[in-house]
Amino acid sequence: MSRTTKGIRVVIAAGALAAVAAGAAQKKPNIVIFLADDYGYGSSNCYGTPESVLKTPHINTLAEKGMRFTQAYAPAAVCSPTRYALLTGQYCWRTVLKRGVINIFDPLYIDEGRFTLPQMLKDDGYNTAVIGKWHLGFGEKKGKWNDPERYFKPITRGPLSIGFDYFFGLPHNHGDLSGIYMENHDVYGRRSYDKMKIEGKTPYGKEWMGVDAPQRVDEEVMDVLTEKAVAWLNQQPEDKPVFLYFAAPAVHAPITPSKRFKGTLAAGPFAEFIQDLDWSLGEVYKAFEKSGRLKDTLFIFTSDNGGVYADEIKTWDYEVPECWQLKGQVTRMRQQGMEVNGIYRGGKQDPLEGGTRVPFIVSWPDHIKAGAVNDDKISLVDMTATLADLLNIEIPAKELGAEDSVSVLDTFYGKPVDRDELATCITHSGAGTFALTLGNWKYIEGVEVPIKHKKMDPPGTTSQNTRALYDLEKDPHEDNNLVEANPEVAEKMQKLLDQTRIRTYSRRH
Repeated sequence: MSRTTKGIRVVIAAGALAAVAAGAAQKKPNIVIFLADDYGYGSSNCYGTPESVLKTPHINTLAEKGMRFTQAYAPAAVCSPTRYALLTGQYCWRTVLKRGVINIFDPLYIDEGRFTLPQMLKDDGYNTAVIGKWHLGFGEKKGKWNDPERYFKPITRGPLSIGFDYFFGLPHNHGDLSGIYMENHDVYGRRSYDKMKIEGKTPYGKEWMGVDAPQRVDEEVMDVLTEKAVAWLNQQPEDKPVFLYFAAPAVHAPITPSKRFKGTLAAGPFAEFIQDLDWSLGEVYKAFEKSGRLKDTLFIFTSDNGGVYADEIKTWDYEVPECWQLKGQVTRMRQQGMEVNGIYRGGKQDPLEGGTRVPFIVSWPDHIKAGAVNDDKISLVDMTATLADLLNIEIPAKELGAEDSVSVLDTFYGKPVDRDELATCITHSGAGTFALTLGNWKYIEGVEVPIKHKKMDPPGTTSQNTRALYDLEKDPHEDNNLVEANPEVAEKMQKLLDQTRIRTYSRRH
C-alpha cells in the first residue's frame, strides 16, 4: 500500500467517524402531537382547574417536565379547519370551506400533492401514523361530493394519501353515524359491502349508516385507540424516528366516560371524560418511556378548539340522550368550581378567546426547560414550519405551500419570538367570522358567512356578528368593546385582515 493510498484511507476513516459522531449529535427526535377534541383552555389542573373537581395528573406531569404556553391559538373554533391547518400549514378558510366542518360523506379534503406535515416527515425518514379522529374526508373529489354510498365501496383516498404510513380511527366524529373504525383506507373488519339494519339511533338522533362491520362502543373508544397507538409504536424499528399524530375523540360530545371513571366524580360525566383523556395521554407517554424512546421524543399536547362552554350553550327543542345534554353537564362542573375555558369568554364555535385559545404543552428532555411557562403567541398552524426548522428542512416558498406557517421553534428554547413580525395571526369561528390579534389588541370583524335558506341573526346581536375590538391585556374576558373608542386601531386591523385575505399567504418570508 502506498503512503498516499494509506493516507487517503486514514482521512476517509476519520471523516466517517466524524460523520457518525455528527449523526449521533443530530439524532432526529421522535415527534408526538396529541390533539384533544373540544378541550378548553382551563380544563387541566395545570391550567387552573382545582383538583377537588377532577385530576389530570398526566397532563400536569407533561407541563412539569416541559413548557406550558398561555397564548396558543387554534386557527379555528371548530374541528376540521384546525386539523387541516395543523397538517398543511395553510389556513382552511383559504379553501372552499368558509364556515362549519367537513361532512362525513365528503371526500379527502387535503389535495394530494399539497405540502403536508406528515409527508415532510415521511420524506425525512420518519415512520408516520395518525390514530384517532380523522374528520378530513375519504375518497376522491371526482363525482358526487357528498356521497352517502362512500363507505359501501372501495375507498381510494385518505390519510395515507398525504404522508401517513398508517391510520386507525374514526372517519368523522365521536358518536358519528358510521359507527365504525377505519384502518388505513378501508372499514376495519368489513364483512361485505352490503348495507345492514342496525337497531336504535346514533347519539345525534339519526339512523345508523349500516356498514357491515363491527360497530364501535362509545364508552370504549378511548381505550381502543390508545391500545392501537401503543401497539403501533411497539412495532416500529428502534433505528427509525416516529411521528405519531394522536387525535383523541375526547372530549367531544357525546360525553361517554369509560367504566374506569364513570360515576367517580361529583362534577359528573364530563369531568370523568376529561380524566379518560388524561389517562390516554399517560398511556401513550408511558409507551414511549417503556420503549426507551422518551428521551429523544418531542411531545406536544394541545386542542383543536376551545371547550363547549359559552355564556349560552346550545339547548335542544327535542329530547336528546343525557350524553348530549351539555348545558347541564358543563353547569354541573362549573358549580363544582371549574371553568372549562378558564378566564376566557365564549367557547367552541365562537370568535372570542374561549373559542380559539387552547392549552399547549411541549416537552423534550434535555432540550426544553422543565416547568417553564411561556407567554409568547403561537398558533397550531405554525407546527409545520416549526418542525421543519427543528429538522433543518426547507419548506416551500410562501406562495407554494405552508402558506401561513412560521417557525416558533425559538420559543421552545425560551427565546422570545414576536409572531406578529413573522405573520398575521388570524382565527376563524364556526360561523366563518374572522378575528385577528396584533400585540395586545384583538379585532373581530363581525361578519358571518350566510347559510342558504336560513334566517341569520340581526347584526350586532351575537359574538359572531358583532364588530369588536378588545385590549386583551386589560380585558382578557372581552367585556369592553373598544371599537368606537379606537376607530383608528380597528381600521388598521381591518386593513391588515383584508390584505392577508387577498394574498394567498400570511407569512412574510
